[in-house]
Amino acid sequence: MRFGRYKVSAGLGLGILALILAVPAVQQARAAWTPDPGLTLFRALLFHESGLLWPLVVVMAVGVHRLWFSRAFGIVMAVLFLLGIYARFVEPNLLFVRATVIQAGYPLKVALVSDMHYGLFSSPGQMQRLVDRLNTLEVQAVLVAGDWTYEPGRHEDLALLLAPFRQLRHPVYSVPGNHDGQQPGPPLERELRAALLHNGIQPIEGGEVNLGPVTLVGLRDLWAESTGAGRLPSLASSGKKLLLLTHNPDLMEELPPLPVPALMLAGHTHGGQVNLPWLTERMLAGVTRHGYKRGLYQRPNGQVFVTSGVGMIGLPLRFAMPPVIDVLEIR
Repeated sequence: MRFGRYKVSAGLGLGILALILAVPAVQQARAAWTPDPGLTLFRALLFHESGLLWPLVVVMAVGVHRLWFSRAFGIVMAVLFLLGIYARFVEPNLLFVRATVIQAGYPLKVALVSDMHYGLFSSPGQMQRLVDRLNTLEVQAVLVAGDWTYEPGRHEDLALLLAPFRQLRHPVYSVPGNHDGQQPGPPLERELRAALLHNGIQPIEGGEVNLGPVTLVGLRDLWAESTGAGRLPSLASSGKKLLLLTHNPDLMEELPPLPVPALMLAGHTHGGQVNLPWLTERMLAGVTRHGYKRGLYQRPNGQVFVTSGVGMIGLPLRFAMPPVIDVLEIR
């Protein structure tokens, strides 16, 4: 009977905690700028109710000790819950810098970031950590390959949300991602562009920037009405090499013929976000034309470098694919 009372008490305690955690989830979902309130509520509940993972580990330990269930079951479940804690609370708050050398025929060193997804699953601390780390790097520019947002608060000031980026000591050039252009996502393009400009970030979709030995060309996302890739042959006719910044690496296959191979920088894939053997590669093979994950790829019309990004969508988890800043030394 005593064991039964313990079980009831544990279940009641978890139920009360679940109700408490549901309150901020509902508040966040109601405030979110979203095209699908029901799905956003589900995601917000996943984000906040994941706090139950901590007491569930304790319940498993107590359950094994008090023989509520078998030792094997308790250990397996405790390990799964601990992995969930790592993927939800630890890895998303890490930030690595990864260096890559790319042979492209000109000298340039840049930092590439993508998929910050500020909004539903992010925190101001993560944003500040990214800015602080970028400021420690000796690079000529910071390039952002889109997807700044992920259902931020409807009445949230995007300029204030992105204010930490005003601290950056490097020039910052950005293009939008699919989540910045209703693919999917709310209609926030105008507000986001104004917020970027307010914080010293230069949107370059449809434009070009002289980076010394190379012209940096901003292209819209593959899913946009027009990517702007049609202007590339005329830009290449000047004889200066082109460095292409976009969001979706699949755009590489849509480029018009160019006189010299191009180097494209992109994001979008998150490296799978949850990186599991075989399964992640299979998933990415279904959502990208060439199974892009992360790193450098050689294509017939040039090279593509894909960063695995910083933030999260869908599930508030990262596993074996931590947030990363890619420092590219181009030679």
